Amino acid sequence: MHAEVDYVKLTWRQSFVLFFTGMGKCGNFTGMRMSTCATVMLCLLTCCHRGTMPVHRTQLISTPALQRHDDVLSLARRQMEEMAPQISFTLSGGNAYNRAYEIADTLLRDGAAVSFRIQTRGNEVILEPRYADNELLWKAHQSEAVRATLTDAQRRALEVARKVVRDVCATHSGEYERALALHDFLVLNSTYNDSLSGQDTANATTRLLLSGQGVCDAYTRAYKLMLNIAGIKNIFVAGVAQGENHCWNLVCLEGRWVHVDCTYSDPMPDEPGRLCHTHFALPDSLLAADHKWNHSAYPAATSAELYYPMRYHHFPTMRDLLVWLAYESQPHPHVTAYVEELSHFADKRSGAQFLIEQAHAELNAHIIRSFSVEEHLPGVIVCKIR
Repeated sequence: MHAEVDYVKLTWRQSFVLFFTGMGKCGNFTGMRMSTCATVMLCLLTCCHRGTMPVHRTQLISTPALQRHDDVLSLARRQMEEMAPQISFTLSGGNAYNRAYEIADTLLRDGAAVSFRIQTRGNEVILEPRYADNELLWKAHQSEAVRATLTDAQRRALEVARKVVRDVCATHSGEYERALALHDFLVLNSTYNDSLSGQDTANATTRLLLSGQGVCDAYTRAYKLMLNIAGIKNIFVAGVAQGENHCWNLVCLEGRWVHVDCTYSDPMPDEPGRLCHTHFALPDSLLAADHKWNHSAYPAATSAELYYPMRYHHFPTMRDLLVWLAYESQPHPHVTAYVEELSHFADKRSGAQFLIEQAHAELNAHIIRSFSVEEHLPGVIVCKIR
């Protein structure tokens, strides 16, 4: 933005109206010095004689009028990648404020900002984003100049994230293993705290990395930051889960997009040292069981091969195992799987029988014909299924 002097045509009558209206807004002007009133009036009359009046106003940098929604989004996203304090554009057609609101709502779902201040004047629009701190920390990771602007808490949070990524990359090779290790670190060192919902979302990442407390917004943004530092492509996803607004990550692993929901991997209430992997590397078809989102706004996740339970045959519940068996297009004559909830039963076989019957009834399908159970390692139950 920049300041310019525009010239507005004034008639003699408009000069008198402007003079007395302006004086009226100042209250009773009878007490003003006559010399002041005379000076103001003389200025107005001079402008009328010239036919113009100089008016200082703030004006948008000229941009071509944009009609298509996608063109505006592309322009805004390019500027937000540089964390521009203001995004300005001109819309062709009318109803600028409502259209600007829709644009801001779409940009919020990208996750880079947590709120927008919207200003319009005619068809000219200014959006002022309030950026999420994970975006600032990511820029600071890349730039010493940006790093110098961080608060002490933000610098410490960034160092936590960088150290975790360094350690993970030193001990794990491959995108999948690194993304999984970062997921596990985040879940094991965080506690879901519903009382923080809606509180200072712009600093959610810093709070989670330093205090271990947060809600889905913090889990998603902290994971996004660490994936960025690790060089793993990912996207912030906004949607709904169990009827409530929710967010999670789309991650590109081994060239394929998958969903990762760190929040759903963290047991509630919190159980120190315990996490689950039912929401790591899901395809669209499996995540859609308890999540809803605008599929057309994000890359499709079509591969089930990367889904953690399928890759490692590790399932929290017998029901999860049966869902996977039903999902598989190729029937397996034998499947060896770790079923976590079996560890709670003293008699593993009777426990497995009970869980299988319960899952069959819930799914209204008879999937497992026969099975055997053995304790492969202390606390690790292996279920061999035919």
